[in-house]
Amino acid sequence: MKFGVAIRKNETDYFVHQSYLYMLKKYGHTYDFITLETNLNSFDAFLLPGGYDIDPIHYNQENYASNHIDYEMDMLDKKIILFAYQTKKPLLGICRGIQSINVFLGGTLKQNIVHHMNENHFISMGNRYMLVNSFHHQSIDKLAPELEVLGTSLDGEIEVIKHKFLPIYGVQFHPELFSFDLNFFFNEL
Repeated sequence: MKFGVAIRKNETDYFVHQSYLYMLKKYGHTYDFITLETNLNSFDAFLLPGGYDIDPIHYNQENYASNHIDYEMDMLDKKIILFAYQTKKPLLGICRGIQSINVFLGGTLKQNIVHHMNENHFISMGNRYMLVNSFHHQSIDKLAPELEVLGTSLDGEIEVIKHKFLPIYGVQFHPELFSFDLNFFFNEL
């Protein structure tokens, strides 16, 4: 299966952390990179990796704690999410990716939480507890109407989501940096 991977832009270059690509290879998938100009029809599935904050204007809030906002990345995430939604193609969002999925499908974010930045913590997925990494200062507030929660941190933050009818998933942590089993997503492909 060929994944389209959204690539982030800095002042001079486009980039994606190699750990995302190793994760896709580990599960037997190929990939290519997506920018705003990319035609999405040649991809079987999509990956939205982590990155900086989404502009709160997209969820009808004033900016009081969002940092390093990049309009182009917001538009790229929105383009990929809406395309995956319309074509029913699989989509996995990691960190910023879960937040983008929620926002661009109608949810909101908490702009600043202090207890999840650079702190490992446990999440609950049904009757299983797992230790995950945590590098985010924002999290889902109001869940988009068509999404459901699969996992939360023990302090109640939403950590894993799924679309109710489509193969769209998101995780707030970074599974590409440790051996978290993503078969709940990859088995749907």
